[in-house]
Amino acid sequence: MIDKRRVVLGIVGLAGVAACGVVVPPAGTGGDTTVAAESSSTGATSGTGTLSGSSSGPAGESSGVAASSSSEVGGGPAIFDVAGGMEGTAGDTGEQRGCRKVDVVFSIDTSSSMFEEIAALAGPVFDSFPTALLDVNNGLEDFHLGIIDACNNPPFLHDSGVGGFCNYSSGKNFMVSTSPDLFDEYHCATDLTEFFGGYMGMPDACSGNDDNEQPANTAADVVSPPAVDEENDGFLRGDAVLFVVAITDEDEQPVPAQTAQQIADKLIDAKGTIDNVVFLGIGGGSFCNGPYGSASDATFMRQVADIFVDAGRGVSWDLCNGDLEGAFEAALEVVDSACVQFQPPG
Repeated sequence: MIDKRRVVLGIVGLAGVAACGVVVPPAGTGGDTTVAAESSSTGATSGTGTLSGSSSGPAGESSGVAASSSSEVGGGPAIFDVAGGMEGTAGDTGEQRGCRKVDVVFSIDTSSSMFEEIAALAGPVFDSFPTALLDVNNGLEDFHLGIIDACNNPPFLHDSGVGGFCNYSSGKNFMVSTSPDLFDEYHCATDLTEFFGGYMGMPDACSGNDDNEQPANTAADVVSPPAVDEENDGFLRGDAVLFVVAITDEDEQPVPAQTAQQIADKLIDAKGTIDNVVFLGIGGGSFCNGPYGSASDATFMRQVADIFVDAGRGVSWDLCNGDLEGAFEAALEVVDSACVQFQPPG
């Protein structure tokens, strides 16, 4: 078992890249990644980027915020660099402004074509994620982490995988960063398929006819009534930023039919303002065969993500270019800004 407290957070970046610059292209993309970002005095970061080239598929486009990334540093696993945390301190007083907590939802398309992406989420992405997230805003107290597939029937966070119950130390259907067994719990919860695991070991009631490929809508239902007040009670906290990760190699296909704005509004309503929500949408920027296999053009997913990108609270990542570590690094920069600027409701 890997102890999360022993995961070393490295600091990566290119010399001179502070507010804008060129970042290392993902391994295997065969192209360049250029990201122009602009930082404000409050620590917010916004910008757009274009990722070009792919070893086996057409180029896509990614909008949002990106930080420098590397698939390997010093021979070790991929690591994240969260910048801007010092903006969360109050001079010589040592008082920290902004949020001290983050609530994270991973909503993952678990159809059979997603095994490469799920393996990356359970491996190189999560290796450094807990430590990097806790480094947000110069140090969080803790985070909640909930896992669910892309079926919203029911929208209950998962507490079991293929191997059975995950026995979260929280006693709930979500994980807490203070758990001594966080890595084991996470790998249990992400060991899932379309037909096993879920909440209390109950299989999904989705038909598998596209209604199991709606990660953004499912995440929104997780933090909306009635689920947020019943089965998912205790997950969402008023003094925490909400960080949603939605990933699919198809496209968002909400059931019942909804617009991108309606899905975004459910997430915004859960926190009272878009400023306290960060959305990472991962889907194909085109029809392609990329580093993680084939992907469809996720136009609807981009529409949802762009609502948050336009507000400085989102990242839209092209799955055709791979590098999920880079996607999370980019999103954690936005989480850091949101946490620095966090205003609790009321």
